[in-house]
Amino acid sequence: MPDSTSIFVHIIADYGPTGDMAFSEVRQALRFALRDKIAHMELSPVPAFDTVATGFLLGQLANNHKMGDRQFFYVNTAPRKDDPRPRVNNAGEGLVYAKLKNGVQIVAVNSGYSLSFIKERAVEMRVIACSAEGSQFRSRDVFPSAFGDIAHGDTTLLREAVTDIPSVPESAVCYTDGYGNIKTSIPAEALDAVRGKHVSLTIDDQMHVARVADGIFAVADGDLVLSAGSSGWTRPDGTLLRFVEISLRGGSASRLFKRPKGGAKVAWQVV
Repeated sequence: MPDSTSIFVHIIADYGPTGDMAFSEVRQALRFALRDKIAHMELSPVPAFDTVATGFLLGQLANNHKMGDRQFFYVNTAPRKDDPRPRVNNAGEGLVYAKLKNGVQIVAVNSGYSLSFIKERAVEMRVIACSAEGSQFRSRDVFPSAFGDIAHGDTTLLREAVTDIPSVPESAVCYTDGYGNIKTSIPAEALDAVRGKHVSLTIDDQMHVARVADGIFAVADGDLVLSAGSSGWTRPDGTLLRFVEISLRGGSASRLFKRPKGGAKVAWQVV
């Protein structure tokens, strides 16, 4: 069982499956950087370069976490899209520290939408004075030492406040779970006006008819449904946020829509 001095570290990254060598190498590097601190580590993969899925997963896990400041997230999806020109010495997006209202601490690459879903619940978000270059595998070779220092309570690496985090993308695909259910950024309240109706649902260039219902099992097997999903968290004002989910009862909505990527636009109209 964890003791009172141990911490929990959840790694979210686009390295591939959790058995991929990259996850093992990063976990080793973090354990070395943490020195004498006992860390219980969990791994969550996201699709390559998908900062929307990264941000959504971080939001779902970190915003709802109950371990307080013993819980850390180490987040690395770094597509290096901030500058399309050739890189010098493998430079990329910088590293950021965030602390949420619930005490959870995050060390993450500031890329795309990776921090968008925790932005509203952050009480502190600051630049980490850490090299952003020197290796094409910075999350193994460069960033772990900064993470180790911060996990030991050293705040000397924290610099100016971060203010350039984009807002959550509107009406977008965010994450696809293991059942092929598509989680979106659309608040569930958007369904109130069309509840019980059939809609023409479009994602990218794929269109199918779906029913708006109270859940996946409120429709017949084989039917496509729009409903308030299981993902969401409490807003800063205390109200509950739930997101619209697209499901195919008995099948995969993701497969039906040709596996849309994070950020793909979602729209519907009543038929």
